[in-house]
Amino acid sequence: MSLEYAEGDGPKHSDICIVEKYASMLDENASVKDLLALMKGARQFRCPKCKGRGYVSKRYNAYPSGLPDSGWVDDWKKTDVECDLCNGYGWTEREWKPKMVQDGWE
Repeated sequence: MSLEYAEGDGPKHSDICIVEKYASMLDENASVKDLLALMKGARQFRCPKCKGRGYVSKRYNAYPSGLPDSGWVDDWKKTDVECDLCNGYGWTEREWKPKMVQDGWE
């Protein structure tokens, strides 16, 4: 497996700093699995709502209210908000499964 990046792509500086922080807690013989286990901690299950990203996209109407044509015109945009199931971590401490009835998460 090669970790070659196209020009302009690659890990962000903050990502590198996070990995360096956790790698300093391990010895030189530790594997990537050991590093991943340390970073996850007790959060072993991928969040089913945000699929491990830590945020979900929500649509909202950005058209200002109070204008004469407010009821006729829509300006739908997306914004990313923190996932309320995993609190932005992307991983949860227990395994969540969707309920058959669309009432939320169990």
